[in-house]
Amino acid sequence: MTQTQHPVPTAADSTAESTAERMMRLTGQHVGAGFITRYVLGQLGVWIALMTPAAVTLSLRVGDVDPANKAASLSLIAGLGAACALFANPIFGRLSDKSTSRFGQRRPFILGGVLVGIIATFFLGAATTIPMIAVAWCIAQVGFNTALAATVAVLPERVPAHKRGRVSAWLGSGSQVGAVAGTFLVQGTGTQGVWMFLAPAALALVLVVVFVAGLKEVPRTRAEVGRFRLADIFTALWINPFRFPAFGLAWVGRFLVWTALALLTTYKTYFLSDHLGLPKEALPNLLFISMLALAASVFVSSLLAGWLSDIVKRRKVFVIAASLGYAAAMIVVATATGFDGFLLGVVIGGLSQGAYMGVDYALVSDVLPDSDTEAAKGMGVFNLSSTVPQTVAPVLAPVLLLIGATPGSQNYVALYVGAAVFALLGAAAIAVIRGVR
Repeated sequence: MTQTQHPVPTAADSTAESTAERMMRLTGQHVGAGFITRYVLGQLGVWIALMTPAAVTLSLRVGDVDPANKAASLSLIAGLGAACALFANPIFGRLSDKSTSRFGQRRPFILGGVLVGIIATFFLGAATTIPMIAVAWCIAQVGFNTALAATVAVLPERVPAHKRGRVSAWLGSGSQVGAVAGTFLVQGTGTQGVWMFLAPAALALVLVVVFVAGLKEVPRTRAEVGRFRLADIFTALWINPFRFPAFGLAWVGRFLVWTALALLTTYKTYFLSDHLGLPKEALPNLLFISMLALAASVFVSSLLAGWLSDIVKRRKVFVIAASLGYAAAMIVVATATGFDGFLLGVVIGGLSQGAYMGVDYALVSDVLPDSDTEAAKGMGVFNLSSTVPQTVAPVLAPVLLLIGATPGSQNYVALYVGAAVFALLGAAAIAVIRGVR
């Protein structure tokens, strides 16, 4: 593939044949509108099955089982689930890289992961104790993250570089759309029993089966993928940033911006009540308004940024601009004196987050090491850049909240100014990446 045909170079494109071209030659499967539609909907299905419990039904089930201690129980269960997701995504992605199954590399992990997740969500709906809920949620996280790891590997393997921006945009908005779609489904199923868990899972299964049934794969040989070693499980969590500096900088940039995002989302409730002094009885409605505005902003801007990045054949400028925009959003939130100012910051942050998510998968696909044989591992390690901040932010926040605070108080202005600094550092990390435009 010549530079003229693929202006955004990738590691694979530097050879005579890119990974996407090789896959098309081996499978005879053209990556057109039909393939992309099935692919995006398949990944969206997994997000619906995963995000519906995360956003709505898990908290409802915990509240039913342990109403007196629901906040503490939910925090424990969510933390355990996040830890399982943290390891499951890259490890099972790595295992799919090493697969020589006659059914293909990705299909068994996509379908198998979803089936495991669906079984776990059934037990979530039937659980009667907090330990049962915790175990079921951990298994669901492992199952759905296994499917996500194998699904996202399809992007660098199958989608040509000049289409990755648009596809990345749809993939990047999957979690937001999944949460909104799942919430809509729950309105029809009610908030009792197993159907509030099984309805989203059933929709996910249909969408995933349609995608997997149309995904052609040529089984790999052991000589092609290499011998599986126990050490592969541990190396699944690591890609040397000094050997692959472009990938390392892309990882660091996303980690820094997502840390800023985690600081906003984790402490928004306390910001509204403790800093702005809004009444607690008004918080549920205000939070719903802000999250709906956030989701809409993310969805619109991700699609627009992904489309534009393919048109102008640029990735970095969009990710840098998005990082700077998020820094500006944090300053708007920090200086807000009422809900309107907070909501404005959330909308700016959503537009910036969407622009980032709409292009960053395409950007990392362009700098992915060994995309021909280890695409799932690389994308799994990259996904850690958005999951690790969920554990880092609660550690950093108490330190930031104490800066300039009077005894017995917390400084939320310092918290969000700190978040702005993280976003600016994320922009700087992306700016120095070499090898992509």
